[in-house]
Amino acid sequence: MLKTMKNKISNAFRRMPIGKKITYIYAGIFSVSLIITSIFIFTNLWYYYRDNSKKELLNAIEDIEEFIENDGEVTVENINSIIGDKNIEARIIINSGITPPAATNPKMNPDTTHDGSSRNGLRSYEFMGEKYLYSEKFLHHNGNTYMIQVFRLYEYETNTLSFFALLFVAVNLLGIVAAYLIGVLISRKFLKPVTDITKTADKISISDLNLRIPVPEAEDELRTLTLTFNDMIERLEESFNNQKQFISDASHELRTPISVIQGYANLISRWGKSDPDVLDESIASIKSETEYMSGMINQMLYLAKSEKKETEVKKAVFNLSELVSDIQKDFSAMETDAEMTCQIEGEYSFYGDENLIKQLIYIFIENAVKYGKPENKKIRLSLWEENSDIVIEIADNGIGIPEEDQSRIFERFYRGDKSRNKEIPGTGLGLSIGKWIAEAHNGKITVASKLGEGTAFRVILPQTEPSTEALPG
Repeated sequence: MLKTMKNKISNAFRRMPIGKKITYIYAGIFSVSLIITSIFIFTNLWYYYRDNSKKELLNAIEDIEEFIENDGEVTVENINSIIGDKNIEARIIINSGITPPAATNPKMNPDTTHDGSSRNGLRSYEFMGEKYLYSEKFLHHNGNTYMIQVFRLYEYETNTLSFFALLFVAVNLLGIVAAYLIGVLISRKFLKPVTDITKTADKISISDLNLRIPVPEAEDELRTLTLTFNDMIERLEESFNNQKQFISDASHELRTPISVIQGYANLISRWGKSDPDVLDESIASIKSETEYMSGMINQMLYLAKSEKKETEVKKAVFNLSELVSDIQKDFSAMETDAEMTCQIEGEYSFYGDENLIKQLIYIFIENAVKYGKPENKKIRLSLWEENSDIVIEIADNGIGIPEEDQSRIFERFYRGDKSRNKEIPGTGLGLSIGKWIAEAHNGKITVASKLGEGTAFRVILPQTEPSTEALPG
């Protein structure tokens, strides 16, 4: 039964919203602390009044005893004057039960022959429905025996303690209500950033990612959560903008070859059937444009797969110096109008994907060939070590890149104004792929260029050990 109830309460608490949990936990802790404090104070009050009553009764006996020893006359007036407290009354019995009428208190006359319970040197009596605290003492003086009896009704302590009990109950009830209300305010205050996150998330749509959550001033976990959420939204916005730009650029780049193909198709339809020259020209142009589109689409798919981490990076230790040397030999065997020189300053092994590094170098070589000067086209391929990093540099003496374009050349489809013509083939995706390959090896690419003098791309790759780096997938 108890176990079932405990499980129900536990399950209900787990299903509660965080705000209610904080409220109930705070109110519960505060209420328990308040109740324990009240019990502690009430217990101490009880002991205080009990000890104080005992002390007052004993002091009253001592005062009466001192009065008798000083040969004072035992009368009601004198005794009441000595006691000086309406809550304490006394009775004095002289010489074996002979009680002077003047010393008899008519209001308090409990049966002292009744065997009351003893408590800390005092006795507790109940007489005619009233509870008393009673103490007595025998005194021998001038040949007389005095039995001094003092009484005190429990009513005074009971009323006082009842008042405090009611006061504590009222304070505890008000404290519990106040604790609950304060808990509500605290939970709302603490969870305001979470509420803001929820509201902002509800307002955010795929076409409106510019909303941000106000960052709290306190250096706490909620500030960290807010900053993390804002950073996530910022990255989503950047990714979405890049996606829109990618679609826009891809549409723009595909529009021209499709228009060319459509134009030649119409030309064939009108005159190409009977004119071999027009037919051959149309077929060659269509073939050229389809090859261009095929290459661009393949590069777009390659970039898309790499961003989704679907491109496998197969890392292993290989001889980078030998790879660079082989690239130089292979280039020399190609039919190009460019001359390549190669400078390798040592034997370097590298932990990475050999095929991707080879593709990276060829991207910059092809770029140097395309944008080199028509006459005396030269390319320099260099390899060396600098600050424990491997550096690969591909430099040309080509037309150069304007300074305002250098920060954007790694963007997809971006081609500077001087290169936006059909005489220089290209999709504007090669450098983007090269940048991704470098970053997949924790490297970076720098560019130095001057108009009319040439461009130098420098690939800086940190050397890593196979045992210290997990293979990216």
